Amino acid sequence: MEEFVDFVTEKEPVLPKAPRKRRALSRLSRFLTNKYFIASVGFLGVMLFLDKNDLITTMDRREELQNLNQSKEHYLQELSELRKVKTDLENDPVTIEKLAREKYLMKRENEDIFVTEDKNKSVAASQE
Repeated sequence: MEEFVDFVTEKEPVLPKAPRKRRALSRLSRFLTNKYFIASVGFLGVMLFLDKNDLITTMDRREELQNLNQSKEHYLQELSELRKVKTDLENDPVTIEKLAREKYLMKRENEDIFVTEDKNKSVAASQE
């Protein structure tokens, strides 16, 4: 009994294979000329370099923000120290007397104050 064949197999013509390099270039050129690839590259170019908020501006702003946060921490620490000094000056008479003696050269009735200079500091200042 003969088997039923519903198509006839004919020999297809054998095309010569292109060299590998040429096939790779062909695939690459098809990829590079794809309209979606071109649109994506154009969009990324505009967003990274030509936009108002481009990559360089964003990096500069991030650095500026870090600097501002550091200065904020510094000023908050300084503010807390000044508040502590203020409360000490309002409540502690010993601190008030110490400040008056050191900064304003005040004295008690029966005291004499001798102000001296550090010679090492004056010599270094004159050499500069």
